[in-house]
Amino acid sequence: MIGTGPPSDPRPTRARTRGDGFPTVDPPPRAQLIGAVVVGLALVASGVYLWRRPRGAVDPRSVAPSASALAVEDARSPAGLLDAGGPSTVTLSEARVLACHDKGIRKTPAEQCDHLATVEQALARAISQTASCSAASNAGGTIEYVADVSFLRRKVKISLPRSGRSLRDRRVVEACAVAVREAMDAVPLDGADHEHSRYKISVTATYRGKIQG
Repeated sequence: MIGTGPPSDPRPTRARTRGDGFPTVDPPPRAQLIGAVVVGLALVASGVYLWRRPRGAVDPRSVAPSASALAVEDARSPAGLLDAGGPSTVTLSEARVLACHDKGIRKTPAEQCDHLATVEQALARAISQTASCSAASNAGGTIEYVADVSFLRRKVKISLPRSGRSLRDRRVVEACAVAVREAMDAVPLDGADHEHSRYKISVTATYRGKIQG
């Protein structure tokens, strides 16, 4: 006789009914729990490794200084200073006004003469920039440069009096005279403040000569 009940389900039933009438689900098998724990531990371990792994060697090309940076460093080095002019080979005295006068017989005492700042600065700059004229001198020495400034003629003449120099090498003295005279030829007198029409200004240069090794 054929039974009238429902056919039996070959799969086990996972849902059960609690005492309050709501169904409950069976907990997952133990193998699934263990697998989930293993996966979680693996993720944590990989994250810690990536965070604490040693950094690879840095490509030197990525941190190499640029050409402009190298140029700046070279300019600051002793060799760069020498190439750019380096320590000056000449020391200058302060400019002195030897004389000033106008037309006529009246003379003004030197201590009462005003200073020609633009001409004095130009003379000092000309001597400093042409200091290489003393390269042939081994002993060095002093040279006095006197600028004869005439506002009437709009001209500056440079003389090197014998009494104001200890450097005896004639070739060196002549070379320095030519260099300073050429540099002073372009000095403009227009607009320079002055109280007199003519001045004589002196600057003494001390050349150190060649350094004996």
